[in-house]
Amino acid sequence: MADLEKTMKEGHKEMERGDFKKAYSKFKKAAEESPDSAEAWFLKAETGNMASGMFGAKISDEEIVEAYKKAIELDPENFIYYSSYGAFCVSVGKYDEAEGAYKEAAELDEPNAPRYLSEFAVDFYHNVIARYGEIMDDPKAREPYARKALQYMLMALEMEPEEAKRLL
Repeated sequence: MADLEKTMKEGHKEMERGDFKKAYSKFKKAAEESPDSAEAWFLKAETGNMASGMFGAKISDEEIVEAYKKAIELDPENFIYYSSYGAFCVSVGKYDEAEGAYKEAAELDEPNAPRYLSEFAVDFYHNVIARYGEIMDDPKAREPYARKALQYMLMALEMEPEEAKRLL
C-alpha cells in the first residue's frame, strides 16, 4: 500500500509539472502494482490521453480505453469516470461508446444530468463537423448528427420537441 501511495504521489507531482508522459509512466506502474486501484487505472487513462494527444506519446487509443474501462469496472458508481471516458470516446470518434458513457454518468449523477447530456450533444456535434469537414456542409449529410445532438440538448433542458418548436 505504501508503494502505491508513493507512486501515485509521484504521478500527481508530474501532472502538476505538466509532464504527462512521466505522469503516465507513474500511473501505469501504479495500475500494474495495484490492479485493484480504480484511481490508478483512471489516472493512467487520463494522463495517457493527455500525453498522447498533446505531447505525442505513443500510447494507443485501445490502451487508454482499456484503462478507462478497468477503472469503471472497479468503481462502477463513479460518474466522473464515465464522463471522462465519454469525452475521450468523442475525441477519437467512438460516438456510440461516448453516448453510453455520458448516459451512465447522467444516471449516476442525476442532479447534474443536464451537464453530461449537453456536453455530449455539443462535443459530439462539433467533433463530427471537424472530423467530416466539407461533407457536413450538405444539410442532408449533417442531419442525423444534428438530430442526435439536438435530442440530447432537449433532454438536457427537459424539453419536448413541440415546446422547442413553439419557442423558436
